Amino acid sequence: LSSEGYRDRPLRSGLHWIAPLLEDVARYPISMQTYTMSASPLEGEKRGDDSIAARTSDGQEVSLDCSVIFQIDPEQLIRVHIDWQDRYISDFIRPAVRGIVRTQVSQYTVDEVNSSKRLDIEQALEAETRTWFNDKGIILDHFVLRNIAFSDEYAAAVEAKQVALQEVAQKQHEARSVLIKAQ
Repeated sequence: LSSEGYRDRPLRSGLHWIAPLLEDVARYPISMQTYTMSASPLEGEKRGDDSIAARTSDGQEVSLDCSVIFQIDPEQLIRVHIDWQDRYISDFIRPAVRGIVRTQVSQYTVDEVNSSKRLDIEQALEAETRTWFNDKGIILDHFVLRNIAFSDEYAAAVEAKQVALQEVAQKQHEARSVLIKAQ
């Protein structure tokens, strides 16, 4: 009944007067929600492989599984409804997270993604996602980087390198043993 066509404040839980035929109520959850993108076909909101494929700064492709735990800011609910209606997950959260992940991962080499910088990547992803979400009336509780998978070629190369390093260590150990026995 307002001049804008919507109320200026969202209705909270409880008893409220609604003018039939003149007003319509849209319900939104204000509790915590989780959106998961995963390679596992039975995990996440979308069936099938919904992991995020990204390229590292050295051109390697990685596949990332992640979850975002969020809630709609109750004070921004009207804005979320005007901007996204019930499409806020499919049209904002999913594409935003996918874009943010791809951009952040492209700043690191595959070796950094694989080991030393994983925590830094997760923290950067959380900070960037929080900024994007806050600008749209959504509160990010936590960004979870669940899994990082590498191409089969890269995984085979890493395994071959580890085997070679173990063989070198074994040979060095055998050589020391022979020297010790010879003395």
